[in-house]
Amino acid sequence: MDIPDEEIYNPCPRPDPAKSWIKAEDLPKCSTEKKLPEEYRFNVRRWRLEPGYIKPRKLFYGFGVDIQDFIDYHQRHKLPQPPPSDNQASLWHYIMDDVMDDLNAHCCFELERILPLSPKYDYAIALYNSHHISVTELEDDEEEDVIRIIKERFGEYLAVQRPQWFFLLMDSIH
Repeated sequence: MDIPDEEIYNPCPRPDPAKSWIKAEDLPKCSTEKKLPEEYRFNVRRWRLEPGYIKPRKLFYGFGVDIQDFIDYHQRHKLPQPPPSDNQASLWHYIMDDVMDDLNAHCCFELERILPLSPKYDYAIALYNSHHISVTELEDDEEEDVIRIIKERFGEYLAVQRPQWFFLLMDSIH
C-alpha cells in the first residue's frame, strides 16, 4: 500500500548521538579548517612516480545534515511530489536525490551526498574530497557563494554550521 500524500512529509527523528554506536570521543578529530593536516594530503606526483605510495584516507569537506533537513528543504521549496511508494526509505531517497539535484542547480556546482562517520548526522553535503580538492577547489568568492546558497536553501538548522571534514562511514567499517 502506498504512503498517503499527507504522510509524505512526516517527520524523521534526528539521530541521538547518545544512542549511536559511533562515539564522538572514539573518532579522529575532523577539522573545521579547510587546510588539511599533512597526513591526509594526497600527493598526486608521489602517487604517479612511487609504486609504494599509499593514498591517505579520503575525507570530505562540507556540512552535516539529517534526513529531516532534506524533507524540510523539499517541502519548503515545493519540489515535485515524489511518485507513489509503499517504502519510507525509498521515499526519503527520492526526496534526497531531488534536493541534491535542486541544490546543485542553484549552486552551479557538483555537490556530493555522503554517509559520514558521525554520531550527529545521517549524511553530509560535501563540496570537496581530500583527494580531488586541488582540482575542484573553488575560488574564495565562488566558495562563499556556494556555502551561502547551501545555508539559505537548507535553512536555520544548517545556517549555524561551519563546513568541516568528515570521514566516510564505509572506510571505517572495513
